[in-house]
Amino acid sequence: MSTPDAVRTGPREPVTAPSETPEEPERRPKRSAREIEQAINERSERLARNIDELVGRMSPGRLARDSAGRIGSKMTTPEGGPRVEVLGAIAGAVLVGGLLVWRSRRRRRR
Repeated sequence: MSTPDAVRTGPREPVTAPSETPEEPERRPKRSAREIEQAINERSERLARNIDELVGRMSPGRLARDSAGRIGSKMTTPEGGPRVEVLGAIAGAVLVGGLLVWRSRRRRRR
């Protein structure tokens, strides 16, 4: 019975890149310490910009505005007027609420 790679224990062979074979290691250009440091700084700046953008996207104020905009666009027609379905739902809710209030007042009188 063979075990999956993730479960296998014991000594492991070194991992090589697909183009890299044990006989012919991949040749990478040598970089100076300054070039490596510059690459690290550029990546750090890019990461900081990405984090700032994500924080801006996830701010509660922006999420609330986006949600309100989506709800508003679903409730109105492209011309800006209310949708018939929305008016019907509001009228139905008012009717049911009015009937409940009327019924509760009627029961108190008895």
